Amino acid sequence: MATNSDSQGAVFWDWLRPLFASTDNEPRREPPPQRGMALTVCVLLSCVLWLSLTLGEQRTQTVRLPVEVTETPEGQALAEVPPTHVQVQVQGRGLDLLRLLYSPPVLKVNATTSQVDVADMVTLPQGTSLQIESVTPASFEMALEPPQTRRIPVQSRVEIDLASDYELIGAPQLVPDSVDIEGAESVVQGVDVWPTAPSTIENLQDTAEVQVPLADTLRRLVDVQPKAVRITARAGRFVEETREVEVEVTGVPSGQDLVSLQPSTVRIRYRVLFRDLFKARRASEFFATVSYDQIRSDTTGYVTPRVHVPPDLYIRDSEPIPSRLRYYTFVSER
Repeated sequence: MATNSDSQGAVFWDWLRPLFASTDNEPRREPPPQRGMALTVCVLLSCVLWLSLTLGEQRTQTVRLPVEVTETPEGQALAEVPPTHVQVQVQGRGLDLLRLLYSPPVLKVNATTSQVDVADMVTLPQGTSLQIESVTPASFEMALEPPQTRRIPVQSRVEIDLASDYELIGAPQLVPDSVDIEGAESVVQGVDVWPTAPSTIENLQDTAEVQVPLADTLRRLVDVQPKAVRITARAGRFVEETREVEVEVTGVPSGQDLVSLQPSTVRIRYRVLFRDLFKARRASEFFATVSYDQIRSDTTGYVTPRVHVPPDLYIRDSEPIPSRLRYYTFVSER
């Protein structure tokens, strides 16, 4: 006679049978959703069980702790970079070790003496099962020297990517162009310039003004003030123009021989900032000269005129055409 429990077990088995049973004679079908859900639950339960067992076990792990020097003796500064990290071998439960690896504490060092005992300074979070087994290095030396302050120029490492057909108008300006550095005497004396952090100004067409931080290569040894500089770069588009001018002979003493130039005019070819194009066309400061001393010292029969352009306009690559002039001298009647 079947009992009630037996009948319930039979019903449960009938419910599970389609999830796991399969025959070779039946055509291949996609597993029912119930079977996939059961497998997913089994995998998740296995992972949770494995994690609970693993994180509860006692383990040994090596952890890297960052080192930060918080204080030096009065009138002394670091002359060498101390170790950036120490390795601490720690024993404890897996969960506590995982927390320590995820958020390691900073080892704060007071460099009041030249020899620092690191092992005595390492502290771990309270209320955990963690115990320190070893520290490497257990101690290290701190090189100390009298401090010095020095002002040095800033070196720009900002690259400027100009737009097509544009050129820089003058060199980029740094404000301030020098900084004060403070640190150990031997360190400060070995630094001649302080670079900015690498940066790029892209597609420059007009004026760009950006704040650029200074590089941080000696952060643990040298203090820099200020921490950033402002760089201003200007760009413009230049066009080519020409002007025809008379060539004047200058410096001819009174009563000396007369001089004639052939030709007596030249064309000045130059490049000017596009926005100054019409000002350049109307400007009266374009002229060319040949000094009498050039003619007296010449042995070839030709002289090169000197071109003068307006000083208040952005003009580049000015040159006379032709580049040389023939000259003739006439003896004046006395």
